Amino acid sequence: MSYDQPSMIKNTSSAWDPLRLDAYDFYLAHLCSTNPVIAIKDIYSGAGELLLASGELITYKTLLPFESTSLALPLTHCIQIQRLMSNADFLQHMINTIRETEFFQSLEERKYPLDSLRPVSEMLEQFPLVQQRLTVMEAQMNSLFQRTLSVGLWSIFIAQEMRLPLEETQLVFWAAITHDFGMMHIPPYILAKEEELTGEEWQTLQGHVAISCQVLREIPDVPLELITAVGEHHERCDGTGYPLGKVESEISLHGQILGLSDSIVGIYYNRFKPYGRRWREVIAVLELNRAAYLYRGCEIVSTMIFRSEIPLDDVVEGSEVPEFAERMLQQNAHLQQWFAELSSVLTGLGYTHGDRKLHSLQNVVLHIASTFKGSLLFKEDLRESLQSIAKQQGISINKVVEDALLRQQEMNFHLHRLTHMLQVYVNSGDCKQSKITEKLAFGLKKIGGFIAPPIS
Repeated sequence: MSYDQPSMIKNTSSAWDPLRLDAYDFYLAHLCSTNPVIAIKDIYSGAGELLLASGELITYKTLLPFESTSLALPLTHCIQIQRLMSNADFLQHMINTIRETEFFQSLEERKYPLDSLRPVSEMLEQFPLVQQRLTVMEAQMNSLFQRTLSVGLWSIFIAQEMRLPLEETQLVFWAAITHDFGMMHIPPYILAKEEELTGEEWQTLQGHVAISCQVLREIPDVPLELITAVGEHHERCDGTGYPLGKVESEISLHGQILGLSDSIVGIYYNRFKPYGRRWREVIAVLELNRAAYLYRGCEIVSTMIFRSEIPLDDVVEGSEVPEFAERMLQQNAHLQQWFAELSSVLTGLGYTHGDRKLHSLQNVVLHIASTFKGSLLFKEDLRESLQSIAKQQGISINKVVEDALLRQQEMNFHLHRLTHMLQVYVNSGDCKQSKITEKLAFGLKKIGGFIAPPIS
C-alpha cells in the first residue's frame, strides 16, 4: 500500500512491542469465527501467569482479559490457523488477479507466461509465519491483499524484464508480498480515517515499514537482502522518502524495484482506478516523476505498459474542449499561485543552512519547476494551444487534452505532497534555527488558503 508521504518527524516505530496484543491479534480473533484459530501451546504472561491453555480458541472473549498484558512469547508463535493458505491457493489468487485485470492479462499473453509464477509461489509453504499472515490478510484486509498481489506481479515482471537471475527475482517477489505485513498492526481507525491524518497518526502509519522488517526478522531463513528491500520500499531516489531519507546510491536494486512497484500500484489504485481509468495512463505520471524513482525502471515500466497494447479511452469530445479549457484555466491559476507561495517560502531561505531535510524540500520545488515549466499549465491561451498542438503533431485533440489533464492532476498532487511535507517538518522540531521555523510557519498560514481537493 502506497502511503507516499515523506517522513519529516522522528521515528518511534521501535515502540511496537510484539509481546503486547494489537490489531493483528484481533484480526486473528475475528478470523476464528470462520476459520478456527487455536492455541497450540500454553500462553503465559511475561510474569509467568497462565493466560490461555493449549487447545483453546483465539476469540475476542479469550483475548480481551489480557489486552494490556505483556506476553512471554508473541501470540503469533503460539497459535495455529486450521486452514492455512497453501501454495496452490496462493498461485490461484495470483492467477485470478491476472485474469481480472485487463493489463496483467495482456502482459501475460504477450510476454510473461503463468509458468513463470509457479517457482515463486511454491516457496510459500517453506515459511509458515508468512502463510499465517497472508491467510489473515486475505480474509480480514482483502483490499490490502489485492494490492499486495498487484505489487508482487509488478515486481516479478520488472525483475524478469531486467533479466535478473531466478534467485533475485524470487527475492524481489517475496519482498513485495511481505512488504506491508506491518500494516496489519496499525490501528484500524488510522487506516479507515478519511480526513487528513495528524502528525502523530502519520508517524504511527509510517511505522509500518519498521514493523514489517521486525516481523520478517523473526522468521527463520528470511534473507537479509529481502528485509533490506522491505525497509526501503518508501525510500525515494531523490531523498524525499522515509524512514531514512536515502538517495538513489544508498537504495538497493531490490528496494528500488519494490518501491517503484508499490508506487505504481498506489498511483493506480488511489488516483486512477476510482475514476475508471486504465493502467496505461500511469505512464505519464511516471515520466513526470522520474527523478524520484528508479530511472531505468521507469523506462522499463513504460515499455511494459505500451507492450500490453491496451487502448486509451477518450477524455472529452471535441465539442467539449472549450468548456474543458475554461475549467482548466481556472484551476491553472490556482495551482500557479499555490506553487508561487511554496517556492517563495522555501527558496527564500537560501541554501547554506546545512539541513538535509530542508534541502530535500527545496529540491522538490526545483523538481516541480523543471517538470512543469513550459507546459500547458502555464499557458493563458489554453484553448488555442490545445488545438494548435493537435494540428502540429497530427494527433487527436483528445490526446492533447488527456496529457494536459494528467499534468494538471500531477501538479496538484505534488503541491499537496510538498505542503504536507512542509507541515510535518515544521511540527517535527527538527529545524535547529528558530528564525527559519518562524518563516516556514508564517508561510504555511498563507499557503493554507490554496489547499484544494485533488482534481478528478
